[in-house]
Order: sequence, then structure tokens, then C-alpha cells
Amino acid sequence: MTSETQNTQEKPDLTKFIGLGFLIGIVVCVLTLEYYGYIRHPSKEDALVVEEFRLLTLNTDEDLKVSEKKSGREGFCVNGYLLVRPQNGKNVAGILVDKKNRPIVCEAGLQPTQKIIE
Repeated sequence: MTSETQNTQEKPDLTKFIGLGFLIGIVVCVLTLEYYGYIRHPSKEDALVVEEFRLLTLNTDEDLKVSEKKSGREGFCVNGYLLVRPQNGKNVAGILVDKKNRPIVCEAGLQPTQKIIE
């Protein structure tokens, strides 16, 4: 054997070890993130939330700017609770609740206590 054939046989394949190290590093990283709770798995309660809403107060001291574009939803009162449904004709509706899942109550003929500036 010549010295050239001995050098090629003794040289390890570094790409195989680099690739294996990269894959092991990814697995260790994912397991560590899972252990410390940084990977969040959805629950059934998370799937129930369709959309979140905000309440804009009507204060006469400040100008309230609201988009002119419609939201595509409409609210209505059923059995004393405020329900919201899409305006696209689908027969799906949801009850409007606050952050603690308490329902928003409503009355059909309720009038505001103060005059709303238009």
C-alpha cells in the first residue's frame, strides 16, 4: 500500500458527524423547550374563542375614532344575553362574554342614560 491510500482510509467522514450532531441538537432543544413550558399545546378552551372584542367608552372629552369599514358581525339580544353572529348568512352565533366567561346581559328596549353625541 502506498501512503495515499492509507490517508484516504483513515480520514473520517465529517459531514455525517456534523449532520448527526445537528439533528441531536434540534431534538435536545425541543425537549428542553417542552420541559420548561415554552411550547404551548392548544386545549379545548382555546379552540372555543373565535374573536376577542374591546370596549370603547364614549367620553365627551376625547374624540373617538372608529373605522368606517364594517366588521361583518351583528349583535342581538336573546333571553337577556347579547349574542354575536356573522353577517354572511351562516347560522352560527356565539354569546358575548368577558375575560372571566361571564355573559354580557342586554335588554331589548334599553335606552342610554346620557345623550350620545353623533
